[in-house]
Amino acid sequence: MKKSPFTLIEVIVAMLILVVIGSLIGTASAIFYRAYARSTEHTERMKEYVAIDQVMDQCVRNAIPFQWEDEDQKKTRYVFQGETDSVIFSTLRRSYANDKGALLFVRLRLIDDELVAEYSSYPLLPWELEENDDPERYTREVLTKNVQAISFLYAERDSEGEIEFLDEWIEDDHNGIPLAIQIEIEWKNGQKERWLRRTAGSAANATYGNRQNQNTLEQSSGRRGVR
Repeated sequence: MKKSPFTLIEVIVAMLILVVIGSLIGTASAIFYRAYARSTEHTERMKEYVAIDQVMDQCVRNAIPFQWEDEDQKKTRYVFQGETDSVIFSTLRRSYANDKGALLFVRLRLIDDELVAEYSSYPLLPWELEENDDPERYTREVLTKNVQAISFLYAERDSEGEIEFLDEWIEDDHNGIPLAIQIEIEWKNGQKERWLRRTAGSAANATYGNRQNQNTLEQSSGRRGVR
């Protein structure tokens, strides 16, 4: 039998079906790509959160009031510096056979748009770093990128025993290190997150070492003078 050719209507219908199928495939591919991109972004962000959590849990939570001799001022000072955009502190870590000790010295700060943690087995003395900040003295870890700003807060008890948060830790006003340290991170996309951890031995009824603020010390001295 003689085969009849396709009519114009049949050709148009077939082309329309192909266009619809192509549109569906393109839409599905775009949705899949956006979902994959969001998943990748969330995965990277979670990795960054985990890295920050580890530093807060393993380092800040174990921060201790460690002292070192300041040869210029001829006195012993705490290896701690709490500023608005950086912090230096001493922390305890698990010690193994070939380790250099159980003490670890940590600095958290913003370099360009990266939050970095710097670790050293040797004291990072705040009063010497400005003049001798040799990168070979410590190892550096990038915790998160695309950071707009960071800010720290430091918890202490006032003269009435109430907790207050300070945006800077003035060494002469305190005997020890903060009860807790908080960091707030603001990314360039506008997102903000906060982490807060108590330092070692800063429970309600016990502290690691002797911690009193300047007002309490003055009051204690005054009471001893009266007696």
